[in-house]
Amino acid sequence: MLNFATKPLDKAILLISDKSLDWKPIDEAMTASQLAFHIYEVSFIYMVGTLKGVFNKSDYAMIPFDINSIKSAKEIVDYGNKVKAYIRENLPKLTEEHLTTQVTYNCWGGVKIGGFESLSTILEEIIHHRGQLALYLRMLGIKPPFIYDFT
Repeated sequence: MLNFATKPLDKAILLISDKSLDWKPIDEAMTASQLAFHIYEVSFIYMVGTLKGVFNKSDYAMIPFDINSIKSAKEIVDYGNKVKAYIRENLPKLTEEHLTTQVTYNCWGGVKIGGFESLSTILEEIIHHRGQLALYLRMLGIKPPFIYDFT
């Protein structure tokens, strides 16, 4: 399921040219690089939170990445590959207890959601923001990749 959603995402991210990384459609929006990074960052946050029952700011160090140092879209995809590997490694470790326990997100001021909701939000975030990224690409004059990848 993860590959099904992220293969077209990675293709879309790699279409962002180095000169377009800082582009955004309006002042209040994320840049193209921030949006692409955000998709994988929240996937990581939700997986760690679901597994541990809590996500603290110190957990970012598990897969370090400095958004301010991005020089290419490939760097974001490389980060995404690390996040996907972490998810694949830890998904089989989840139990019913993980899915029925409240998860606390201290990185967001102590927000609490159920474990199943936390885990399912990974896919929701990928799909939602993948569509947003497709709009960014179209606004940059780039045809986004086909939204499904069955290979």
